[in-house]
Amino acid sequence: MSLQDNFRKAMRSYVYSVSILSSVSENNEYHAITVSSVTSVSIDPPSILVCINKTAGIHDSIKLGTKYCINLLTKTHEELSNICSNYEEEKNRFISDQWDLSDIPFLKDAQANIFCEVDQLIEYHTHTIVIGKVVESKNLDAINTLTYVDGSYE
Repeated sequence: MSLQDNFRKAMRSYVYSVSILSSVSENNEYHAITVSSVTSVSIDPPSILVCINKTAGIHDSIKLGTKYCINLLTKTHEELSNICSNYEEEKNRFISDQWDLSDIPFLKDAQANIFCEVDQLIEYHTHTIVIGKVVESKNLDAINTLTYVDGSYE
């Protein structure tokens, strides 16, 4: 097996929390994409990173200063996660009444909403690493986080 195959196999055994990054572009177009490469960078200042594939429709709308929300999903969001990860479903991403579209779009019933502003963009081969300064964070008390491992939700 190649290095890429072995690495892919190793990463399939890693348990990821599933989130949707949501934002509104300069043209007032709503965007959302399912992401699993999300991690905290620092608590002081509060910051988080997410990796976005350069081929993703949302990619070019993410610029320095862009405001966005990381919506940490609950186990009830599996269908929405699938919609936001499928290019053909792009027009259906915001039809659910689970979304608050009054400003930066966010899921009202998410496990957590982490509102950020893009502070740094780092290009790395096929992806851009987006580092965001956290400006607000809220969460549910009960933990019911949607996870993904070995190609399946848990």
